[in-house]
Amino acid sequence: MQIWEELKGIRQREPCNSWCILGDFNAIRNEEERRGISQARGNKREMQGFNNFIDSMEMVDIPCIGRKYTWYRPNGKVKSRLDKFLTTFEWLQHWPGSKQYVLDRQVSDHCALVLKVNIADWGPKPFRFLDIWQEHKEFDKFVKDKWGNCLVQGNEIMVLKEKLKMLNSDLKGWNKDVFGYTDKLKMDILNKIQELDRRDDEDELDEDKIRERRELLSQLQDINMRNESLLQQKSRALWFKKGDSNSKYYHASIKWRRMRNEIKGIHCYNYDKWVEEPSMVKELVKEFYKKKMSVVKDIGVRLYNVEFKELTDSDNKFLTEPFEDNEIKEVIWNCDSSKSPGPDGVTFSFIKKY
Repeated sequence: MQIWEELKGIRQREPCNSWCILGDFNAIRNEEERRGISQARGNKREMQGFNNFIDSMEMVDIPCIGRKYTWYRPNGKVKSRLDKFLTTFEWLQHWPGSKQYVLDRQVSDHCALVLKVNIADWGPKPFRFLDIWQEHKEFDKFVKDKWGNCLVQGNEIMVLKEKLKMLNSDLKGWNKDVFGYTDKLKMDILNKIQELDRRDDEDELDEDKIRERRELLSQLQDINMRNESLLQQKSRALWFKKGDSNSKYYHASIKWRRMRNEIKGIHCYNYDKWVEEPSMVKELVKEFYKKKMSVVKDIGVRLYNVEFKELTDSDNKFLTEPFEDNEIKEVIWNCDSSKSPGPDGVTFSFIKKY
């Protein structure tokens, strides 16, 4: 469409990268955004053209909350999502909690849309063991010392669980005090390098300062390697290759996955309202599963005269005999090292090494 080309031309000419385009685009992105009309070949071309426009503009369709469709034909038989907000990732860096809310339709055939920024505090983030920690020269000694100092009584599985729990707490402090936050470290190193460069412009650096700058560059290279390892672990992308972390598309993919997977809120049917406040969301989720998992005295199912298939003695022996150490190790060593087998955040790479 001509309007797509005009907008792309404006985008290329403008130096600003923080863009937000909104309105009735009179186009849909996929078949799920329209109901009541069979998708003819022309509509397929329309969807492809609209998606190509969004990709070429390097924009994203931010998370939508509320009604599924934004336009309704008066007879109610046809409905589409024609209205939306599109933003660039630079926009989302300034306003990371941007969401579009579709309000209830009144006399108009379109629903009103509202763009809001809502950053909620969901409490402490779950612990996650970082593979890059193992590259630190002090990490092995730290883990062995802390593990040896953890005194726990009980059976083996409880001792292992409690020791991992204590180690996780210690690792959080070690990451903050010794390993350091990579973004802050990188900014500090860059500032020091820039200061030495300014001095070099005014007067040549002496041998000590040249040596200091060389050391800072080496530290910067280490920090960049850390960041690449962290991005690889966070991305959980099978297509990741060395060097991909430098691409804008790679960073955009990680951010988009986070936006798509985050809990934005819950519709409370008891009060017929949308709830976003974290404490209320947690309480509603708790009540939902408490009700769902509660014991029912009589489930009303009777199994009289039902014949079940039976296991043979050999099947029963195979299922109940204990696992051997080599079987357990084979299973663990075949797992992806960056994955965590449980909610404690300890990855298979940690288990394999220690």
